[in-house]
Amino acid sequence: MLATLGFVAEQYYQFPGMTASPDALNAIYTAPAGATGMLIFIAGYLESSSYGGKITMLDMFDGERANREPGDLNFGKSFLPTDKAAADELRTKELQNGRLAMLAFSGMIHHNLVVKGPLFPLFPDGWVGPQGSWQLDSVAGALNSGQAGM
Repeated sequence: MLATLGFVAEQYYQFPGMTASPDALNAIYTAPAGATGMLIFIAGYLESSSYGGKITMLDMFDGERANREPGDLNFGKSFLPTDKAAADELRTKELQNGRLAMLAFSGMIHHNLVVKGPLFPLFPDGWVGPQGSWQLDSVAGALNSGQAGM
């Protein structure tokens, strides 16, 4: 869900020292290398600290972590109701919201690939349709463009 929020917010807000990019898919190429490295370090630190400092697949689920529920990183448990049925219903709602956010994120990625531009406005000025959008270095792109010799 945070990825969806970040993908939309990138078009309107940048961290100090970052270069604005009209297409969120190109933002990684316009960011300074030090900032990208810091972002990867912070994400890695948070991931590692959620597993008690264990960072390999061989030991991150040892001990008390082996018995935890999948996806339970002990984040926000204080907000769950004490009633088991109400807590299960809230977990189901959160799972469904997460699935919807994943679909929304994939739709935003594909929108940027097709229009080759920003997420908003949905149809940039001068956009005439997806002509040439699928001419990628792939089997499907080669078949669609007639480069496969078929």
